[in-house]
Amino acid sequence: MNNFRKLQVRVYALAFVTYFGFYVSREPYSLVKSTLLKTWAPFNSTNGWILLGILDTVNLAAYAIGIFIVGWLCEKYDSLHVLVIGCFGAGLTTILYGMADFWNIHNYWYFIIIRVLNGLFEAGGWPTLIKMLDFYFHMEATRDFLLTAFGSCKFLGMVVGSIISSIGLSFKEWGYCFIACGMVIIVIGVVDIFFLPNLPPGSQSPSERQPILQGGENSEIDSYNVDFEVDESTNYSVVITALQLPGIIEYSMNLFFIKLGVYVFYYWLPVWFISLTLNGSIVTVVDACWYTAAWASGGILGSLSIGLGVQITKRYATFDSVYSLLSAAFIFGVYKYGNSDHALIIYFLVFLLIIGLLQMGPYALTSACMPSVLNGVADSHTHHEWKEKQKLVGMATGIVDGVGSVGAVFGPFTGAIILQYSPYGWSLVFIVVGVAMLLASTTLIRQVYFDIQKTFRTEE
Repeated sequence: MNNFRKLQVRVYALAFVTYFGFYVSREPYSLVKSTLLKTWAPFNSTNGWILLGILDTVNLAAYAIGIFIVGWLCEKYDSLHVLVIGCFGAGLTTILYGMADFWNIHNYWYFIIIRVLNGLFEAGGWPTLIKMLDFYFHMEATRDFLLTAFGSCKFLGMVVGSIISSIGLSFKEWGYCFIACGMVIIVIGVVDIFFLPNLPPGSQSPSERQPILQGGENSEIDSYNVDFEVDESTNYSVVITALQLPGIIEYSMNLFFIKLGVYVFYYWLPVWFISLTLNGSIVTVVDACWYTAAWASGGILGSLSIGLGVQITKRYATFDSVYSLLSAAFIFGVYKYGNSDHALIIYFLVFLLIIGLLQMGPYALTSACMPSVLNGVADSHTHHEWKEKQKLVGMATGIVDGVGSVGAVFGPFTGAIILQYSPYGWSLVFIVVGVAMLLASTTLIRQVYFDIQKTFRTEE
């Protein structure tokens, strides 16, 4: 193994562990909700659902804003420094949230401020790590699988965070969950200081050195050739041109609905578990942590399976659409089974594992592999001008991620409103999530058609 290959292995491993740590630190926020709703003012009031929903919303909004700030900081300062500050800040704010338990803090503004700061610091993870991975792995033949597999660190973090939280809650003090999970990301930040290579400010990314999109030279769909005139003097014209690129609107709406569905579950599924009776026993808060871990474990399998599938076939839209469609069926099924009188734990866990696989596989694919996804669209459309205008690739990826973030913001608050005001409660929540995944599947119908066309052309 040559020196550069060893460096790649170190970067990938540390990047994986680092973002895993970010998700460990996020996990307690959803797992302690049922405890806060029962025992902790002001959340044990009649409008407790809304108060918790607002906390989720401001956190995700701060995260979305933080993404833009971090992107700018990475161009001005060392990416490693930005990343480490994010690790320390995310860990500290998580610990401070948990200290409200021991300091007997019930002021709602304290929780609001902590959640806003936490969202800003959490944003220090994804952009910096993806930039590092893009820098070191841009020419790898297995890039699709590597990036999608990297997305599985989120779900592994959720699993470990759930286990840590279950141990913390067994001590009857919810604050321990936050302290333990916050310490994880702080320790990882210290490790990064000593072992993660620097990526200097203004480093020329591979996307600037090498064409990201390698369109098919023998493609025959000439009717989709479009020439775009881009006035690079204004960002506005670049945005408008990026919006005209084939597939951008479809993938943007696809990620919007996927994130809406995933984030409703991410923030509220543990609370639903508490309302169930399995094997004749009422589910406890600790049990809910383990069921959440089962759902997240499915996400790991989903990331790996869909990553391997697209690495072999390059049929991004087909895998995304099929996974999303099947997840909707299982989402409706698990609600009906979980609320039945004779639900058994073993079958319930299998349901959760399959849902995690089918629901979060497309999430990992679309969020981690957008340049490759856009490459697949380019192959289908023979879009030569797109390949020549590399700036549009970054803008298009940003548009897809931005629209997806809007779905993430709306998801948890939608769940809170339903649970607070709707007489249909959890049944309506599951309908919303199931319909969101159905819509995510249907947004890519045209792209699936192009995948099929490409398959037949290859066979000919």
